[in-house]
Amino acid sequence: MKRLVLLLLFTIILSACSENKEDIVEKALQTEDTLESYATDYGIAINVETEFRNESSSVQGNATIVENPAALHQVFTSTTSNNESSVEGYMVKEDSYIKEGDSEWIYQQIEPDAIQFEPSYHDILSIIEQVHENTEFTEQDSTYQLSFEGFNRQIYDALSSPFNVELTGFELDDDVEQKLVILINKDDHTIQSLQYDIVAENSDTGKVTMDIHMDYNNFNEVEEITIPEEVKDSAS
Repeated sequence: MKRLVLLLLFTIILSACSENKEDIVEKALQTEDTLESYATDYGIAINVETEFRNESSSVQGNATIVENPAALHQVFTSTTSNNESSVEGYMVKEDSYIKEGDSEWIYQQIEPDAIQFEPSYHDILSIIEQVHENTEFTEQDSTYQLSFEGFNRQIYDALSSPFNVELTGFELDDDVEQKLVILINKDDHTIQSLQYDIVAENSDTGKVTMDIHMDYNNFNEVEEITIPEEVKDSAS
């Protein structure tokens, strides 16, 4: 009996050790093959401090995305130092309905190819494929974690386009600090979240901080997105 227990323990340890970073990343990338729909909660906050001005802005929102045929429902709020505005939108087939704040719904005919959410889940997978070799791999209770702290030009470039990150007036190697944390669900290897923080600072330009997060859930749980009748009836 003791030998059986030891053998079982050895098997568990061996199985755990076989889960290395390359295996996990490969399984995460393969989730794209079965992706039909998903939801995301996201936020971007930017703060600028210079000798002449202090400004802050943020976007907080959520979206539900269906892959094929493409459809999107999104709600987000944009905030600046002086203003706050909210937008809700539906894009289904050739129909787009957009509402800003308390205004009326606006209808517009669109091309189905115009239905896109950026950065998409596919964009996040592309980021992982490009940067995972530069990250530290650790294991938590229910997730695998890819993380990086410091500055890495490859990571900076990989995230610049999807998140529209462009720092001017700074020497990237000397003035910029990055922190990136990506969580991968242990059960199905889907991406659970991405957190990306940037701090850029020098005496001439000032200080810029960016806080970006993307959280993902409800994979393949939404079969279709429909536009409510009350939205259609009230649109101009």
